[in-house]
Amino acid sequence: MKNLKMLFLLGISGFMLVGCNNATNENGNEFDNSKNINLYTRDTTSGTRDGFFTKIGLESAKTDDSKIKSTVGQTASNSDMLVKVQNDVYGLGYASLASVFEDQTGKIKGLEYEGVKASEETVLSGDYKLTRNFNYIIRNDYAEGDKKGIVVKAFVAFMFSKDGQRIMKEADGILNISGKDWTEVAKEYTTVLEDTTLNFEIKVGGSISVQKMSQKLTDSFTSLLKSKNIKFTHNHGGSGDAYKYTQGKDKDSTQAIDIAFLSRELKSSEPAAEGTSGKMCVDAIVPVVNSKNTYSKTTANELVAMYSVNGKNDAGTDVGNFTKWSDVIK
Repeated sequence: MKNLKMLFLLGISGFMLVGCNNATNENGNEFDNSKNINLYTRDTTSGTRDGFFTKIGLESAKTDDSKIKSTVGQTASNSDMLVKVQNDVYGLGYASLASVFEDQTGKIKGLEYEGVKASEETVLSGDYKLTRNFNYIIRNDYAEGDKKGIVVKAFVAFMFSKDGQRIMKEADGILNISGKDWTEVAKEYTTVLEDTTLNFEIKVGGSISVQKMSQKLTDSFTSLLKSKNIKFTHNHGGSGDAYKYTQGKDKDSTQAIDIAFLSRELKSSEPAAEGTSGKMCVDAIVPVVNSKNTYSKTTANELVAMYSVNGKNDAGTDVGNFTKWSDVIK
């Protein structure tokens, strides 16, 4: 009888110890804190990756996989990132705010960052700090008077008119609308806007994150042209394509681009010609987990402690080395 009693007590103790590793989320499901944190990232050419690691204080990792843990999984796009986290209860990644808002699965949860929830209002107020700019760049080698070059410049002018800014806002860009209406701006470009004889292709590419916005902009601009033989064709391979195929080493290759977009800043190794690039609007990057996860708020230091290979940020501060959910869920 004594042995049976002892076994019973040991069993209760063991159950209580296991229970300590569990937490109940808002859906009433148990989440096992003792499990490893399964991290995901974008590839080294991604503007989303650039913005994420730069803002959390681990800029050295934006193009260098050796700066993050070898177990971090790589994803091809915002949508691929969300699918990975949707299917991994113990996963953590990051994605564009628009992608998180558009998720209809109910399996994704965006985390507060440094005590602030990502929204258009908190981004515009400057309270939400995990942001990046959407930028553009165009070719700089059109001959003087080249009609194609003038159409490209007219498109950029349209993009920054109130009409173009409204389209960017409707396509999830974050900005305050200002400036002139397109009807006023268009007066400078009547020679190409009203020319029915124009016949050429304008190639558009760059950031996948900006693709939806750029397609809406070109579709709207095309409707303003009298010529129906000007075609905007899109081939978005990532922010790394933007400079390379407009003004960089492959600007004259078969993959050359006329107008390109970036979801990051141009690098010092990407010296755009004056007047050929600029900021369009702002986007927020949101750390995401599976909706079954009880983790709801994060910080730059916690994210560095999860991703960094040595537990240090770029300032050399030791922020810890987090590998299990129990490291951040107390």
